[in-house]
Amino acid sequence: MPHPVSFTLAIENTPPIMPFSPEEANGLFDKLPSFAATRLQEITGMAQPYIEVTDRYARLVSRLVNLLGHNSPNSTQDSVVRDLMADVFDFLYEAKTLIIGGKLTIAYPLARRAYESLSLLCLCALDGTWAEKWQNGKEISNGDVRRNLAKHPMGEPESELKELYNFFCTATHPNREMIAARRLGEGNEYVLGMIGMPELYYIVDYCAKHLELLHWLTLATTYFYIEKIMNQDPTYLKEYDEVIKEGKDVKKWLVENLPNLRDEALAIYANGGLRTKPFDG
Repeated sequence: MPHPVSFTLAIENTPPIMPFSPEEANGLFDKLPSFAATRLQEITGMAQPYIEVTDRYARLVSRLVNLLGHNSPNSTQDSVVRDLMADVFDFLYEAKTLIIGGKLTIAYPLARRAYESLSLLCLCALDGTWAEKWQNGKEISNGDVRRNLAKHPMGEPESELKELYNFFCTATHPNREMIAARRLGEGNEYVLGMIGMPELYYIVDYCAKHLELLHWLTLATTYFYIEKIMNQDPTYLKEYDEVIKEGKDVKKWLVENLPNLRDEALAIYANGGLRTKPFDG
């Protein structure tokens, strides 16, 4: 780390060039929680169907976790799936709060982590040999996971997995496309926290992707533990069918709104209101 530098003398001999107030600056910092609360209230009102269905998915997974807590694992594969299931849930649960708070750039790394654990969970659930390898400390890249899931009759197309992986990679690493141009000093005097309204296109796109991950988690874990569910919690399956149907309807609603929202964002971009051109989600 660089050594601390004293700026006292330079500050004393430099006249202010702008009408800046330390008291105002401190006041703005103190308002950060209220900015966040305002954004949360606004987005919650717009995204209620997404919020409700993701709560239902998460509640169903939580119910299955509790069921498994009353049953000992019967294999290494079972133990691995349980660990990955809990890991994915925790990341998706925290990401949702950030999404509906408009804090997308902070939520992206959580979703990427959830995606990587979830795809590994699916591979281990379909093929116990991979669970054994992972339990024994083998490093399994997401590329290996995607290729082997694509080979399995019940796996996922590699192109779709790669598309989602590429999105989360792009969103996770600093780059000009994903880091918003905040125009600090170019019309905006303060840009921290949620003082600025995030572009609705990105919020809806991320809601759709987050919902897709929860849907995938619920399908994979329900399939893997179907015998225990049927024997110990048969009413689970009725709730499962309802949630899956509702999830598909909400995903359709989100996706259908994306083209119009993208067109609006592109129009703002063309008129100079955005520096960064909206990407295809």
